[in-house]
Amino acid sequence: MASSVSVTAFGRHVLRVRAVMAASPALRAALTPFLAAKIVALLVPVLVVWSTSDTAGHPAYHEFVRAFAFWDGATYIDIAEHGYPAGPLDLTPGHPGHVWGFFPGLPLLLSAGTLVFRDVTSTGILINAGGELVALFFLARLVLLERDGDTGSARFACWLLAFFPDAVFLSVVYTDSVFMAAAIASLYYMRRGDNGRACLAAGLGVAMRVTGLVLVPVLLVEYLWRRRGRPGFGLGDIALTVTPVIAFCWFALLQTGDFLAYKTVQQSVSYGARVFAFPWEGLQRTWESAQGGGPSSFNFLFLSDVVWGLAGLVALCYFALNWRRFPPSLTLFSAGVWLLATSLSYWQGLMRYEIAFIPVYLAAADLRRRRPQAATLLLAASAGWMVFQTYTFATGRFIV
Repeated sequence: MASSVSVTAFGRHVLRVRAVMAASPALRAALTPFLAAKIVALLVPVLVVWSTSDTAGHPAYHEFVRAFAFWDGATYIDIAEHGYPAGPLDLTPGHPGHVWGFFPGLPLLLSAGTLVFRDVTSTGILINAGGELVALFFLARLVLLERDGDTGSARFACWLLAFFPDAVFLSVVYTDSVFMAAAIASLYYMRRGDNGRACLAAGLGVAMRVTGLVLVPVLLVEYLWRRRGRPGFGLGDIALTVTPVIAFCWFALLQTGDFLAYKTVQQSVSYGARVFAFPWEGLQRTWESAQGGGPSSFNFLFLSDVVWGLAGLVALCYFALNWRRFPPSLTLFSAGVWLLATSLSYWQGLMRYEIAFIPVYLAAADLRRRRPQAATLLLAASAGWMVFQTYTFATGRFIV
């Protein structure tokens, strides 16, 4: 009797899932790419740990999850477990003062998640899995909105985001997954004219990383454009999106005496003494570093940043010239992301930042409709690169 009841309950759940899928073209477009990318992003690190572990028998669970928490991930976990250090900023490389260079959004989510899941790294993996699914879902909704309900275009855009070359950062304990979910949701609601929800999502993006601040002028421009320059109460909602940054700076003032502790740490030796500069100055220094006599791996990283930075600039010009196909507000957001990453004394992590170039996914969707074979080759190349980047990260090597 109990068995038949459980089977009946399971059947009801299946029917509910099917009903939700049938009612949501965006979820249907997002789910398969999400599951495929998650299999790759989880399986590759597991195989790397299994093949390299010195543990007798099979590796322990903590060895597997550690592969998802290298570099910045370790710092986010440290903040979640121990908080930000109090007292005057200690900018000595390797000392705990460097954690003030990280926004508090992800550590807060990790801390909250550990109330349910005891292991903080496992919590981060689950949070980012949820964030990626939300990001893909809203990307599908955005493409459906901009491309007249074309489900094929929405599905291909989701595949490209899920297998973007640096999509490994959507699975490891970094801010990228939740930030992308918040940013794409904000841009989607902005394009629909729902200023309140757009601002709410933008606030979450701002809490994740400094790149979220780019959403503020984009929301402002779109809001005033829709209202033909007339101000309204929506300006207050837009202003409130910076609340997480103000709160973080105020907390830093109370703890360290430095309201701009984030900026101070970001410009310290621990972060390579990166200061604001014109993009061409950063380009020149990055190119010189790529030609230098340092380790070949670092030379390659600098060269990669040069290539991705210049390619991003070309893409922005293309989007701007074709403004009828690519909404100017989405191009403006991409330009802000690019400028924030390149207006420094040297370029770093351009591939990772350019995953947020939303018009790229619209362009890829258009390519799928015009030249499906070329689009398939593009996706295959991107997926192969993503697998390689995932493998590289899982081995503990530095990628940006």
